[in-house]
Amino acid sequence: MIEKILRNKNSQNIFAFLIGFGLTILLFHRPIPKKTVLAMNPSDIEGKEVRSNGKCFVYRVEDSKCESHLNK
Repeated sequence: MIEKILRNKNSQNIFAFLIGFGLTILLFHRPIPKKTVLAMNPSDIEGKEVRSNGKCFVYRVEDSKCESHLNK
């Protein structure tokens, strides 16, 4: 059944188009730049308690220098 589909002239045109379109996308796409950002405003989570693995954690917001590898 697959041989019939591959030997059909219309199917060959469709497969050729799909392969050509895929190659075009692979060759000419531009990578989408990504940015690392916080999902929440730090003031919204400051002072909140969270329990994880039987321990409690309290969020504290403070200024610090960012690592260079995080900004890429």
